[in-house]
Amino acid sequence: MTERTNAPATLDELRLPPSFVADHAIRTLGYQGALSVLDMAKHWHVHDAVAADVVDSLKAAGIVRSDAGPTDFDRLGRVRLTETGQARLATARERTWYAGPLPVSLARLDEAAGRTSVRASRETLREKMLALEIDERAADEMGQALAGGRTMAIAGVADDEQAAIAAAAGGALEGETQLPFAIFAAGAVIRVFDPQHHRTLEHEGSPGETLDVLRGHGEARSQWATVRPPVVQLAGGVLPSDVTPAYDEEARFYLAPPPCAAWGGVLCVLDSAVNGEALIELANTWLIPGRQGVGIIKLRTGERIELPWQASVMLLNAGADALPPEVRRAVPYYVDITQLEGGAMEAFVHRRLGTASDLTQQMATSLATLLEQARLTTRVAAATAAQYLRDRMAYDGAAFDATATVLRQAVEFAADEAPAPRSRRRAA
Repeated sequence: MTERTNAPATLDELRLPPSFVADHAIRTLGYQGALSVLDMAKHWHVHDAVAADVVDSLKAAGIVRSDAGPTDFDRLGRVRLTETGQARLATARERTWYAGPLPVSLARLDEAAGRTSVRASRETLREKMLALEIDERAADEMGQALAGGRTMAIAGVADDEQAAIAAAAGGALEGETQLPFAIFAAGAVIRVFDPQHHRTLEHEGSPGETLDVLRGHGEARSQWATVRPPVVQLAGGVLPSDVTPAYDEEARFYLAPPPCAAWGGVLCVLDSAVNGEALIELANTWLIPGRQGVGIIKLRTGERIELPWQASVMLLNAGADALPPEVRRAVPYYVDITQLEGGAMEAFVHRRLGTASDLTQQMATSLATLLEQARLTTRVAAATAAQYLRDRMAYDGAAFDATATVLRQAVEFAADEAPAPRSRRRAA
C-alpha cells in the first residue's frame, strides 16, 4: 500500500498544524505569484482537494482573492495574495522560507515506516567485487549485511579503493524506496530529499524546478519521492556536522544529515576510524537506534526527533581493533579483505598500473612475485608498490625503464609505507 494510493484528501488527513499549512500557502503564493488550485496542488505534491480546502479557508479570512476571469468559479481560476496576505507573508517567512513539496507529519511518517522494496543482488555484488579482486566469501559477508540493513566494518582496504568498493556495494542494490521530500516536526521543517544523493524513478518537471529546495515543483501528487537506493559516501571519516542536520540561517529550515539521506540505501564512511568522537555520535544517533529501525535527529533547539529509518552502513578501513568500544556494539559484521591470495595479487597490481600493454603485464607479474617473496601480500602493500611505479612512470616519462632495480625499490617503498597485516576475522 503506497502513498500514491493513500494520499491525504483533506486538511485533517495531513496531520499538520492548520496554521503551518496556511503559512505554507502564503509562502508559495509569495514566491510564485497567482496560482490556480490545481497548480498549487501540483506544486505541493498533494491531492487537489487539499489545496482547495486551504484556498477556501484563506479566501474566507481575506488573505487571498480570485483573479477576475471566466474561470474564477473553477479550480482552474487563479488566486493571489491580498494586502492582508502580503502583510502576513513576512510573518510566515519568519518561521521558514521553505515552500516546496508539503512536508510529511511525523505521525504519518511513523505510519508509513517500512515502505521499501530494496534487495541486494548476490550475483551483481559478487561480480562487482570480483572485479576489485575481492573473493566470493567476503562479497557474501558484505551482501548479508546489505540485505539485512546492518552495519559492517571492512578492514584491509587500500586508501584509494575505498570509494570504488562503496560504489560496488551500492550498485548491487536493486529496487526502490520511498522517502518524504520534507518532514515537519517539533515546529521545524527538515528537508529530506537531496538531489545530490537521490535519483527519482520518474522525471518530474524540469530539472531546475525539481532541484529547487525552496520552491520544488513536479507532476506527482505525492509528498513522497520514489528513488533508487541511495549511496551516500563520507570521505575522511565522520565529522560532527555529518551527524546532525544543518540549519540554513537564511532559508530557516533544516537539511537532513547524510545518514538520513542514506534512507533505504547504504551509508559508506571512508577512513571511518578517523574522528572517533564523531563516529561514536554516529553510532549513538543512527547505528544503534537503527537496529530497531529508528534514527535520531537533534535540532539546534535541543529537540530530539525519532523517525523510522533503515540503511546499511559500511565502515571502511576499520577492523575491530580500530573502532571505539562504543561503536563495536553497533557492528555485527566484520569483513577482512587484507590478504591477496592466488592470482588476485597479479590481477590487482595489473589493474592498478592502469594500462593494458604487454610491458604493464610483465611489470605486474614481476612485481606480484617480488611482493609475495617479501611476504607483502596485503592489498595496502600492493597498492602502495603500484602507486610508486605510477609515480615513477609519470616522472620519468619516455625514459622510464622497468628494471629489476626499479621493481625492488617499489617493493621496499611498500614495506616502509604499508602497515603490518592484521589477523583475519569472520563475520560475527
